[in-house]
Amino acid sequence: MKYNSIFSITLAIILMGGSLGQFCINSSFAQNETNNQLESSDDVKTDQQEKTEKKQKELEQKKTDQQEKTEKKQKELEQKKTDQQEKTEKKQKELEQKKTELQFHRKILEVKQMEQSKEYEEKFAEIKDKNQNSTNQKQSNATENLSSKTSKLEKLFKKSEEIRENLVLNSTKLDSRTQNILEKVNDGSYFGEKISTEHFETYELDFDSIQALKISNKSQTSSLSGKMNFVAYDKGNSSLKLKLLECQIVVDQTPFNCGFGKARTVSSGQSGLKDSLVIIAFLEDDVLKEIHTTMKIFLHSDTLIKDVETSQVSIIGPQSQISHMWFLNGTATLNKIISSQEEIQLETNLTNSPLDENSRGAP
Repeated sequence: MKYNSIFSITLAIILMGGSLGQFCINSSFAQNETNNQLESSDDVKTDQQEKTEKKQKELEQKKTDQQEKTEKKQKELEQKKTDQQEKTEKKQKELEQKKTELQFHRKILEVKQMEQSKEYEEKFAEIKDKNQNSTNQKQSNATENLSSKTSKLEKLFKKSEEIRENLVLNSTKLDSRTQNILEKVNDGSYFGEKISTEHFETYELDFDSIQALKISNKSQTSSLSGKMNFVAYDKGNSSLKLKLLECQIVVDQTPFNCGFGKARTVSSGQSGLKDSLVIIAFLEDDVLKEIHTTMKIFLHSDTLIKDVETSQVSIIGPQSQISHMWFLNGTATLNKIISSQEEIQLETNLTNSPLDENSRGAP
């Protein structure tokens, strides 16, 4: 009996100890689980914070990059604005310089024209006085012819001077090549050095049958009519230079006058024979005075140009053209006229116009 009580007590103690151990173990596991959860929560919080900080840094970096790009763009725009302003100022200075030069050349031209006009009037008065002293019929007839030629030449040079003055006033509207030609005409280098000839020869070119082909629309055709008059300016053994005195040209019902021009003999082949003539003329429309253009004609003859008396010649295209407007080709008649001694004296004086007085340099 005593033994059973001891056993029961011992068993009870063991059972209580097991329960207590189990309780301790469970408490330990629970504590560990809690600690693990707390540690896991701390880790999650740390990761989230790191991500947030990283995101914040990325946003700040993007903001910094965007600000740098904006500042760079602003600097580029300011630099472009500065460059554009410098270009504008430079262009304005160039325009002012050209305007000043044009005014200077215009004044020089006016002075030369006044001097040459006075000289021309004196020479003309001298010729007129000589003619008035003529007593015989032959001299009287010569006087009438001279007066007719004088009037004609006066009209020619007046028309030429009007066109040149109009060009000077509107020189800024002309292309650079035409402006260069006009400058050469004004300073006297356009025609080159003049060499005196024994005979005073004039040439007349009549356009018989000339077809004009529209440059911008080759299906459109028209015709060219009219004539050109030249005077021998320089004559060598084989070469010949001519100065344009006048021209009346109608193309597609538009009349043109010549401001100035010249021609020279060339060879059409390898023989070296001067059987062709290159003509350059500056044209102005005779109605609105607004169309200014150049005409180039390549003329070919079956004989040497210097030997021509009356001959039909060919106008060769597309070398022959009115710039930017028409290609020309067809036939014309070239006539050479040798003037009398009286006519030589008159036309020699009259053709020493402002286009000739200071003609020095390469033709």
